Amino acid sequence: MDLPPAWQRPDPLRGLEDMPWSVLAHGAGVDDLMRRVVHGERVTREVACQALADRLLVDGTVSEASVWAVPFLIEMGASYRVPADSRDRVIFMLAAMALAGAGFTDDGKRTRRRWNALGRELPRRPPDWITQTRYEVAKGSHKVFEALAGAKVACSMALAIAVPEVVPRHLVDVADALASADRSPRLLALAARVLLHLVADAQVTPALLRATAQCHPELLRAYRDKAYPPNQPPEVTLQIMGYRYAFLAAYGDDQEGVTITR
Repeated sequence: MDLPPAWQRPDPLRGLEDMPWSVLAHGAGVDDLMRRVVHGERVTREVACQALADRLLVDGTVSEASVWAVPFLIEMGASYRVPADSRDRVIFMLAAMALAGAGFTDDGKRTRRRWNALGRELPRRPPDWITQTRYEVAKGSHKVFEALAGAKVACSMALAIAVPEVVPRHLVDVADALASADRSPRLLALAARVLLHLVADAQVTPALLRATAQCHPELLRAYRDKAYPPNQPPEVTLQIMGYRYAFLAAYGDDQEGVTITR
């Protein structure tokens, strides 16, 4: 009998030593952290996952190292050679990086996502690590979705919410099952409903955003306080809410985890 795809994948860290991490902006030590995420003891893995997220998504900001790290993170999230707890955290990390609201410039300053009054995204100062990081996540996410198959897990909802344009049909079916089942965890069902709305490319109304935010005080406070950037499209706001529900479904309120600051 053939092994599932996630068991057939190559070493997720293959080629890691060939990357010039020390000369990439924010890249120093990334290779060592990845090794600890994959091969360390449980406590070591947890610490390394948080440190890696802090390095690759600095206060919601992606960098040159973030772009080069994505292919390795994809392989880590798609491989059963990686412990399950690390895989889940890596997949959440990928989702958060795809939703990043800022990127570092060559001089170490931040350039943020901004929109005009019509909701059209404005150009950013080069190099545009935001767009490049999101592109790399979307390009490789099919490997993670294939590995997770029909698993009803929060990390798959988070990644799908971040890149709904590449979500496969089987994952839509999983989301539909989660959203309609009476026994689904409430927050996971909410994340699934957000995903279904995004993949349907349906209009995101203020009423929908308000209703979505109602289900957790943190999100409701952000919505009421207009804590999002001016003119941010409602679809982006819905993605951020959906990601947060998926994260809370997995880890609750006890862990800050991989945050998205806007």
